[in-house]
Amino acid sequence: MADAETTKPRTTRARLRHRIPVRLRHHWKPAAAACAAVLAVTVVFGEARVRPYITSELVSDDTVTQNIAGTGDLFDGGDHSIEVTFNESEYADMMATFRNEGEKQFIRADITIDGTTVNDVGLRLKGNSTLMSLRGDGAGPAMPMPGQDQAQEGAGPEDTVQGQAPQDGQAPQEQEQEQGEGADFEFGMGGPGGVALSEDEPEMLPWLISFEEFSEGRAYQGHTEIALRPATSASDTALNEALALDLTAASGQTTQDYTFTSVTVNGGDSVSRILLDSPDAAWADGYGDGVLYKGRAGGSFDYLGDDPTDYEEAFRQVNSEGGYDMQPIMDLLRFVDESDDETFASELDSHLDVDSFARYLALQDLMSNGDGMDGPGNNYYLWYDTGEGRFTVLSWDLNLSFSGMGMMLEGMEFPEGGGPPEGMELPEGMEIPEGMEIPEGMELPEGMQMPQGGEGGRGGMGGSGALKDRFLDDDGFRELYEQAYTELYADLVDSGTADSLLESAVSRAEAAGDDGAAAAGEELATAIADISPTPPDEDEQGAGPQRPADTE
Repeated sequence: MADAETTKPRTTRARLRHRIPVRLRHHWKPAAAACAAVLAVTVVFGEARVRPYITSELVSDDTVTQNIAGTGDLFDGGDHSIEVTFNESEYADMMATFRNEGEKQFIRADITIDGTTVNDVGLRLKGNSTLMSLRGDGAGPAMPMPGQDQAQEGAGPEDTVQGQAPQDGQAPQEQEQEQGEGADFEFGMGGPGGVALSEDEPEMLPWLISFEEFSEGRAYQGHTEIALRPATSASDTALNEALALDLTAASGQTTQDYTFTSVTVNGGDSVSRILLDSPDAAWADGYGDGVLYKGRAGGSFDYLGDDPTDYEEAFRQVNSEGGYDMQPIMDLLRFVDESDDETFASELDSHLDVDSFARYLALQDLMSNGDGMDGPGNNYYLWYDTGEGRFTVLSWDLNLSFSGMGMMLEGMEFPEGGGPPEGMELPEGMEIPEGMEIPEGMELPEGMQMPQGGEGGRGGMGGSGALKDRFLDDDGFRELYEQAYTELYADLVDSGTADSLLESAVSRAEAAGDDGAAAAGEELATAIADISPTPPDEDEQGAGPQRPADTE
């Protein structure tokens, strides 16, 4: 077993160029003048509070000082192995804290990746509704629901609004079975298509692995964080997410690297999992000249005024802190909120890459991903290009692709007699989808509201749907979206690309030990065949692929 091998500070992807930006070197005089101005303000106002709004690029503190070389390339598509070792008592304490308080804490662990051991990495649970089956106190979701405040810093990518904690003294599997009886939809303990998780099976849990949590500036092959994603009821390697990531890359849009790997914890059984790169500060610095923002689970796309601190629950700035703040986000949200229709149509392209956004929306619909930017989990990133001065929307958390999750509640039928299945309660704060009628005699849980005019995103499930709604309500942008959908269907589906990517993903998942990959692949092949060559109607947006009329 090899020891962790280090290299000198990383220079790949030109990540260190942000330490002394070219603009700063070329334009040192304005920077010096700015510093002098700040000094003058300090002298004049003394202890008076001055709140700066920083909009010019300064030196970035994001850097990797210890880069572990490892063996080969972690994301080369080959066979990989991960062995995790941690103290059982620390693990038990961490799980107790999560059960009782909903807080996800880091513990120290040693991790061996393809024979290279890295000591004292940070390990914590990652997800929200994905982790529902671990909350055995009946306290409900560990994430904020629509209309509630953000409960925790750094919410993970699996930020969705499904599931319910098991009742006291009841096993997750038993609770899942009770909820499924008499229902016409899947409402699993780990979210639609998910699996019930157990503290006794840490190798199956979704984990965030941080190489820098206990060693500042440390990375593994340039990655300060990587994530073991949750399995689904169909496959341990979440084959649908792997296919979605491959399709995103094939469409020319930005996505994250992934690989299949075997995982063991404390010398236990080996399982196959999907491992995903995490867009961290180093990732953002290597992406280009700009700032990366992540939409938080409980956030929205609402303009809240000119105080940057008011947006901390809606967005997390990933890189360039000290060089930029929330001002670019605030400008975008204000434009979307306050511009009239004519101004929105004529000036949106100066705030947002509209061609890229049209392709983003089209691909989410083509892949039946109802948990994207306008979904309940707010699963997206915003990239602000400092040269162009405008945003690009980047996809994230595609594990509900090809599931039709966007229509999960719309049109569902309750068992005869009204009310949800026995033992099931809709999460507090969730809005009933537009067009759905509440059965006679059923009372809405406290805090739940019927949607008013579709506010909060299409489907009435919350999220950051304001931008998407206005975009598709404009005839010109709607035409741009429909054109993008048609082109993506031709390039990815009709050409056979999706089928080829699926075949490759199944083969690699099986090589990693996923016994369910073949069956999951058959289901996905059917989903691909069902994708309509024409985009969904406006009121079906987010419903996912529709079977062509002539094949029904």
